[in-house]
Amino acid sequence: MGQLLAFLVKYRAFFTFLFLELICIWLIVSNNDYQRSAYINSSANFVGSINETSDGISEYFGLRRVNRELAEENARLRAQLLMKSSIPVDSLDQFRIESDSTDSMRYELTSAEVIANSIRNANNFFMIDKGEKDGIKPEMGVINTFGVVGKIRSVSKNFSSGISLLNTRNSFSAKHKTSNRIGTIQWDGRNPKTAQLLYITPDVEVQVGDTIVTSSYNAVFPKDILIGTVESRSIDANNTYLNIGVSLSVDFGKLSYVYIIENIKKAEQDSLSNSNLEDF
Repeated sequence: MGQLLAFLVKYRAFFTFLFLELICIWLIVSNNDYQRSAYINSSANFVGSINETSDGISEYFGLRRVNRELAEENARLRAQLLMKSSIPVDSLDQFRIESDSTDSMRYELTSAEVIANSIRNANNFFMIDKGEKDGIKPEMGVINTFGVVGKIRSVSKNFSSGISLLNTRNSFSAKHKTSNRIGTIQWDGRNPKTAQLLYITPDVEVQVGDTIVTSSYNAVFPKDILIGTVESRSIDANNTYLNIGVSLSVDFGKLSYVYIIENIKKAEQDSLSNSNLEDF
């Protein structure tokens, strides 16, 4: 307290001047219309800019919640899309996007946020903020808005670890959409933007720019989920298969929100597949 009093006494002339200056400004503003108008406009602009900045900060910190809500809504819409037997393109219903009836009521989607992700290793993984309590199980497929991401490897109560498509040990059935020929998509551990489509024979006409999608030969993904487009093609030395480079549709360096796909009939499919293998 003594230091404060000493400070005020030491600078009493400055504070007296400041006090008188404020009184003068108040008198000028109060008794002159032009100055009063200018003061009100300046004050309004200043307060408005502060409010705008405050609103911007509030909106910024609310983006996480908004993104999560949008991701959940997208998951519901995608699930409904998979359940539809056909979808009208316009009000005249002249064109329809057909979907196999076996896809109806088969898949459920859950949105999640990616909280860890690697792309620089030979075998890359990612982690999401949903786990066992959210219904996530191993072997569920993972996609995002742009295409295939990978599949779930292991789960805990609140989190799950996934095997990225950018993993040399992760391969799954894919389809050259133009010819409907089935192959295998696999990453070679090099460029995180490209993978390889294997086991397509030279008799198939594959062109640069052709679309590669998931096939119906797996129980992890629905069919026709985008994987990428053909970037390059050549015939191997033995003239047995084509070497097909695929430009991946997903930018794995920017993973944020994903959708986990539950195939409701997967257990039945796996059970039948296992029984067939035991017969041999």
